[in-house]
Amino acid sequence: MADQRFVVDPKGGLTSADGSSGLTGRTGYYRLQATSPDWVVLVRSPALGGIIEARPRVVLAGDCGTFPLQDLIAFLGQARWTGVLRLAAPGLERMLTLKEGEVRSAASDSVSDRIGEVMVRLGYVTRAQLEQVLSDAPPSRVGKAMVERGFLKAHDLYKCLQEQITEIFHGMMLAKDGTFMLIDQELDEKSLVHNLSLSMQGLLMDSIRKIDEFAQFRKRVPHGKLHVVRKNPSDGKLEADEDQLLAAVDGVKTVIELGRQFKISEFDATRIVYRLLEGHYVTVSQTSAAAVVAAPSAPRAPAVAAAPPPPPEPLRSPPDPVGQVPWSAPVIDERKVLHVFNFIFREVRDEVARRGQLAMFLASANAALRGSGVSTSRVLSGLSFSPDGSLDEAQVLEQYTQLKAEGQMGSEPLMSLKQALSDVMFFLLFQAGELLESRADEELARRVKELLSTIDMK
Repeated sequence: MADQRFVVDPKGGLTSADGSSGLTGRTGYYRLQATSPDWVVLVRSPALGGIIEARPRVVLAGDCGTFPLQDLIAFLGQARWTGVLRLAAPGLERMLTLKEGEVRSAASDSVSDRIGEVMVRLGYVTRAQLEQVLSDAPPSRVGKAMVERGFLKAHDLYKCLQEQITEIFHGMMLAKDGTFMLIDQELDEKSLVHNLSLSMQGLLMDSIRKIDEFAQFRKRVPHGKLHVVRKNPSDGKLEADEDQLLAAVDGVKTVIELGRQFKISEFDATRIVYRLLEGHYVTVSQTSAAAVVAAPSAPRAPAVAAAPPPPPEPLRSPPDPVGQVPWSAPVIDERKVLHVFNFIFREVRDEVARRGQLAMFLASANAALRGSGVSTSRVLSGLSFSPDGSLDEAQVLEQYTQLKAEGQMGSEPLMSLKQALSDVMFFLLFQAGELLESRADEELARRVKELLSTIDMK
């Protein structure tokens, strides 16, 4: 899109900044509309109509301070819209690239939103490693360069990219003023460095949840630079993530530093610290307790080490491709949803197997699934991919039924199950996209889209 700039002088005169004009063919009488200071709207009167055929083209613009951006984003997801949503807020610009309602990439001119900064913030790489890679690799290839040099695993790169998009998306939801533009344009798949696709609905629900919960957390944890001090030892009533973080509390580490140690975001670290505060296990302080760490304290019962997870079964690759039963479409319920996604998982697995990359692919996928790097949903707890690329349907359905009965699957359990399996699917497609040629990747995406259409749950 041509970036033609204009200057409005103190007297209200309008002139082109570079001597050219983008208003050729727009002669006529225009009315100036009342808007926020960051944008100007001129509407021709009387209207002559007409449609601009050239793309990219702005089809919608608005004021972030008065228009609910989350409603627009929800609509774009439901309408399966393709194009770019650009936000210009004071001090920065952010952008989402969408294809058929899914988020394919995000960009921001904020230094803190760069993928390298996200990797350091989450504790996956060090500042020295980032600077080393940036010294001879362009910023657009930082992720792949980190994997190639062995500083980062592929499934951890996926988690970092997810976090980057999530933070940019969340930042857009928090915008209180500025302007947004919806730009109609085709997505250039070749321009994407990574094959990523995230659910718009999932990002929106996560962002709304964060906004609500952060408001509550900030009442007791005003910022992430507070030091966390142990108050009481674990008593066996804590969740696993709470127990692990409590064991790392030393009165010196801040909330942000604890998050970096466990490779979680500041929001997730704050959430866990808040729960520990509510249970009187810790307190927070503006100053470090380094000066009193060495002081004698009452002996505490030694923490019981968690039993190590059983070693993964050796990967055995059956003849490729694995024969699959003919496709059938049962009634839409949890069994069909799982059946469809398992069929998709096997499709992805078979495509990778044809390229001779199966063992590495499954090992990385299982590592991510065990480490909650794909989804935090408890319905996937303890699962791993079988050699044919599928998940154990009986185990998934058993856990789903139990969590549903306990009220742990939310007000729409089936939708929550679909979201968890979608997270797994997007991860596998991302992993496959790093291994497949462009044509094979596009053909796989087409088949996946057709399968998903059979369980469209709008």
